[in-house]
Amino acid sequence: MIKLPSLPRLKRVAPSMPGIADLPAEIRSTLEKAKLDPARLAKRRIAVTVGSRGIASLQPTIRTLCDWLKEKGAQPFVIPAMGSHGGATDEGQRQVLEDYGITEASMGVPVRSSMKTAEIGTTPEGFKVHMDRLAHQADGVFVFNRIKPHTNFSGGIESGWLKVMTVGMGKENGAIVVHRGAQRQGYEPVIRSMGRVVLDSGRIVGALGVLENEDHEVAAVRAAPPDRLVAVEEEAQVLAKRLHARLPFSRIGLLIVDELGKDISGAGMDCKVIGRNVPFDPALMPEINLIYVRDLTPASEGNGVGVGLADLMHEQLYRKLDLRKVYINAQTALDPAGARLPMHFSSDSQAIEFALGAMGSIDIERESIVWIRNTLMLQEMLVSPAILPELDPKAGYQEIPSPFPPLFGNGGDLNAPWNGGRPTA
Repeated sequence: MIKLPSLPRLKRVAPSMPGIADLPAEIRSTLEKAKLDPARLAKRRIAVTVGSRGIASLQPTIRTLCDWLKEKGAQPFVIPAMGSHGGATDEGQRQVLEDYGITEASMGVPVRSSMKTAEIGTTPEGFKVHMDRLAHQADGVFVFNRIKPHTNFSGGIESGWLKVMTVGMGKENGAIVVHRGAQRQGYEPVIRSMGRVVLDSGRIVGALGVLENEDHEVAAVRAAPPDRLVAVEEEAQVLAKRLHARLPFSRIGLLIVDELGKDISGAGMDCKVIGRNVPFDPALMPEINLIYVRDLTPASEGNGVGVGLADLMHEQLYRKLDLRKVYINAQTALDPAGARLPMHFSSDSQAIEFALGAMGSIDIERESIVWIRNTLMLQEMLVSPAILPELDPKAGYQEIPSPFPPLFGNGGDLNAPWNGGRPTA
């Protein structure tokens, strides 16, 4: 069995912005300052959008929003706004919400799910715009989403309110239109144009957004009335890009990733963290030779789309893949590469030994290895001694004195050092 050197642990000293201590109070204050039209809330049935990403503090955020709406006299209910995720079925999308703790009992409001849509208009470019039929039949829609850099494109708006209005709330039909249009015109122009049709429909009554820091904590909250929605999202995106976490190295030989999943990124792994499937930017992402992924998050429920971004995977990940869900997602996104299957190995030791050989390694002590839990949680990581001198001093990491020895268990698998990792008996 291959032997690895002890791997020092790096930990981020502090995020660039601290997490909000009293999130419900901040949400309420932000909503009040947005000066939303009370007449559009009182005695109105309001659909609240919730997506399929692993957003920090999602339960208290949605509960606070729903409670605030009820205090304004509204009758809110939650709808999944997640395109084709959840296997593109009513129950599958409801289950995704339930896995995040978004239920009628926890939210104090109904949770309704339907894949049916209403066609609400056409953009000047000819793109048909769809809206969740439950949202369309309501008296209004309150848009919620995390505002962050998108994994696959860059622009003035990326992942945020407009995206959830067009892709998420458009269900499978809307997601297909966006992805097809983006092949010709790019994501941002298509999402902006389709988003304008949604806004012009008069259905949107307000928007609430959260921004996360590098430690996956809510660091800022934004809210906007419909006429300020685009401008506020653009302003928030500037801050979100500054908060986006990255790997603090310019080059990595082997990146070991404990898990990928739809709750981590739409592409399973954040492309702007690993530098794949996006234009390469050396200021933001490292050059990575090989990527080895060990597992799939439970919340993905078999949807391992994006596994094609990896070069190698553990057999456990391979066995968990639900190819029907993977193919639905890849077909909707028009991304065949995301559904390609890398080589799989029955143990970590076999995979790592193969990776080192593929890199032409003759001295493992000199190899640059980085081990992370996933591309969303980069607060800490294990690295090989050889890569330590290349650590970006501005990234805010420090070495923890006692290194974690990556011991292999009897089956040849690594024992993950962080909670939620897959230990081997």
